[in-house]
Amino acid sequence: MFARPSSSSRVAERRTALRYPLRLPVVFSWQDDTGRVHGCDGYCRDLGSRGIYVQAELVPPLGVSVEMNVFLPRPEHSARPSEIHAIGRVVRSELRAPASENCGFAAMNHTTRLRETRNQKPDLEESALDEIGLEGAGDDGGRTSE
Repeated sequence: MFARPSSSSRVAERRTALRYPLRLPVVFSWQDDTGRVHGCDGYCRDLGSRGIYVQAELVPPLGVSVEMNVFLPRPEHSARPSEIHAIGRVVRSELRAPASENCGFAAMNHTTRLRETRNQKPDLEESALDEIGLEGAGDDGGRTSE
């Protein structure tokens, strides 16, 4: 007997990296076609080395490059808070439905780095994400937003 995969199992088969169901604060920004920078804050719903789903009131358009900072809880032994800094491309967006409060977007990451939070230390120290179970997802192509 041959069973046909459901649409949800086809989606799961395309994913090649683990996702972690985490609700952490996220700040993100992107640039529109005219060069104007937009930004918002929200919470991640899940997170992995190759992607993230962010729930927020403002959603970037499909295909746009988005820069994100995910703020991690501070471990007891750490003197400074850390964040995951990622640059990715929006691959799915969900606008608020009339009877729903769900609004968010999924981004595939081009770069992913673990670093100490900016306003705590001016010279950033970056670490490999495999220290927390997430591996890097490529180089950033020289793009910076600072």
